[in-house]
Amino acid sequence: MADNRADLPSGTHASEKEDLRSREAVNDHPSTVPATNPRWVPLNDQPLFTPRKLRVVCIGAGYAGLTLIYKLKYKLNVDYIDLQVYEKNHDVGGTWLENRYPGVACDVPAHVYTFLFEPNPDWSKYYATGPEIWQYIKKTSKKYQLEDHIQFNTRVVESIWNEQKSQWDIKVESNGQITETSADILVNAAGILNKWKWPEIEGLRDFKGSLLHSAAWDETADWAGKLVGVIGNGSSAIQIVPTLQPKAKRLINYIRSPTWISTNFNLDFAPSGDGFVFSEEQKRKFREHPEELTKYRRAIEHDFNHNFPTFISDSKEQALVDGAFREIMAQRLGNDPELIEKLIPKWQVGCRRLTPGEGYLEALRADNAEACFDRIVRVTETGVETQHGETKLDMLICATGFDVSFNPFWKLVGRDGRRLEDEWAEVPKAYFGICSSSMPNYFIFNGPNCPVGHGSLIAVIDWTADYIWRWCEKIATHDISSVVVKDDVLEEFNLYSQEFLKGTVWASGCRSWYKNNKIDGPVTAMYAGSVIHYKECLEHDRGEDFDIRYNTGNRFRFMGNGLTQREIRGEDLGYYLEV
Repeated sequence: MADNRADLPSGTHASEKEDLRSREAVNDHPSTVPATNPRWVPLNDQPLFTPRKLRVVCIGAGYAGLTLIYKLKYKLNVDYIDLQVYEKNHDVGGTWLENRYPGVACDVPAHVYTFLFEPNPDWSKYYATGPEIWQYIKKTSKKYQLEDHIQFNTRVVESIWNEQKSQWDIKVESNGQITETSADILVNAAGILNKWKWPEIEGLRDFKGSLLHSAAWDETADWAGKLVGVIGNGSSAIQIVPTLQPKAKRLINYIRSPTWISTNFNLDFAPSGDGFVFSEEQKRKFREHPEELTKYRRAIEHDFNHNFPTFISDSKEQALVDGAFREIMAQRLGNDPELIEKLIPKWQVGCRRLTPGEGYLEALRADNAEACFDRIVRVTETGVETQHGETKLDMLICATGFDVSFNPFWKLVGRDGRRLEDEWAEVPKAYFGICSSSMPNYFIFNGPNCPVGHGSLIAVIDWTADYIWRWCEKIATHDISSVVVKDDVLEEFNLYSQEFLKGTVWASGCRSWYKNNKIDGPVTAMYAGSVIHYKECLEHDRGEDFDIRYNTGNRFRFMGNGLTQREIRGEDLGYYLEV
């Protein structure tokens, strides 16, 4: 018979090839070996679904990376997955470690801004501050020993798909040294808003005063008695302005376009009193009666999720919030016609990210503050020049956001040499925000078109982690070398999504990071449906949407030696009888 054993399928690992060849030498018999059939493989003398070892590399140790670790340690509890998390910072926390600007806080009620596996009865305020959120994340990571899987101060600089090995070849930089490693699975948990950038304004670097960015704050900065300029009116600026205004000699907020300032979210569930502070009695009740805490959290979550119709253009819910927010903003602006005209948007509520903005409009009306809508011409050594002249400043704060292209901060090259930055040059596209075509065994937390602005993002992260681990289990137990969403599937998914998104407020004509900071064009950030819609979609693993490749020429090699793990372990074999 012809010896075709050297022609093993591409993607077969070297150790597995040697195993196959040794088995063929034992089982090689003219009556049993169909020499001309390339799909023949020797039997795998192991029980059904015997997993192979998988090395999983995750990038980022914020909420997403830590959730992934927790799920592996306490939900999967398997020994065939080796997880390594690389974190570029010195500690856990992601955005809540990096963002230290004055007034930084979460605008989602604190009790639903927690890991789903670790409710926190001890939040001090209804809207937790950034430092308190970071302390909670740090405490949780220590409690569950999540840091055992993390290598800090390590930045991934390159990941290239190796088709022959069906692995990612990865380069990481730590302490100035580049080392090489590999992974069967690569997970991007680096987050969306992690690449902050300076605005492209002429002369910015010429400024001789204190130049700061909201995402790289100098905690020694002192604004008391200073002439302060703040560029931007996104969520960071909306928190910074009312924090700095009381002590500043004068504060000018440079605004390109108006934005909606919403009421505080879910106020029916907030504690009474100034500052929405929880009393010791309330915290004790949540500690001693966890069922009450669960009831409280579920009520807030329901209220959030129930409001999805608000984001549908021309819905009655949209009309109601439009009228309510206009009235509230007008009141906060002292019903000043000029301020109302400049500061209340013409586009629909929710087109840009909604921010409660407690005290923001009131701060702009203070005697020592001003909202400036003049176009910035340049920054000088001593201040900011608009078309109406120069304003002297001691401190200039750029609250101008991030690179929202969704491209990772490292070089990423997938199958057939396709680069993600090229694939996403015009419009980033991902399958349910998690998978990209041409990138085998690559999964993303909060990628393009996921629910980042209309529900609990922490819940979305939790569901995404479950989805990723289910794929990892399937890859390990079904003798799979790679999975990647098909190009035509991704195209159809995005065509359908954009058709739905045309009818939402996110496409209603504002400049927003939901559209990569554009006024027109596709909505690249938001999901085409409610958060619950997203959850139920993720619960169905649509294998037909993926190009699945196997370690050998026969996809049924995972069937093994005809026995199951249960039989090998000597467990009850009559378990299927109902009581």
